[in-house]
Amino acid sequence: MEITQTLTLRKPNVFLKEILLVVGMSVLFALSAWISIPFPFTPVPISFTCQLILLASVFLGKRGSYATLVYLSQGLMGLPVFAGGGSSIAYFLGPTGGYLIGFAVASYVVGTLSEQIEEKTGIKCFALMLVGNALIYLFGLPHLALMIGAQNALKLGLYPFILTDLLKLMLAAKLLKRFKS
Repeated sequence: MEITQTLTLRKPNVFLKEILLVVGMSVLFALSAWISIPFPFTPVPISFTCQLILLASVFLGKRGSYATLVYLSQGLMGLPVFAGGGSSIAYFLGPTGGYLIGFAVASYVVGTLSEQIEEKTGIKCFALMLVGNALIYLFGLPHLALMIGAQNALKLGLYPFILTDLLKLMLAAKLLKRFKS
């Protein structure tokens, strides 16, 4: 009888911790979006949100994707959580909307795959986040191309970001390794 009572008492605490973890991560995503660097030649800014979402998805599994959905929902509700303080459905319909949808897809895929990996080495984590980054491009570039054309989408939404994204992914993999140690 005591074991049942103990488990019953602890379950709400575990659930509350999970909710706080997810909401807390969504707040970190929002804060990271405020640290963005706009380029004068492209409508897509540099931010750490993408890599932070991927890092959280590797570290937290599907809870990382839940945090991403909470983050995107906050923006849809009008909270200024996207790069440069953007928000609302208009932001999803704008040039970076496809990348935001890509965040949701990538975080789910990376989180799900991460939960299936027994030993998360630095190389495996980097590869997972690289796949996630590619998924974000897969959704972001066609959406951007609808507004500025396919050639311009590659010039303005992919090429300027490849090197910085790789560097940010390497940094994220190193951070993940430190958290695991």
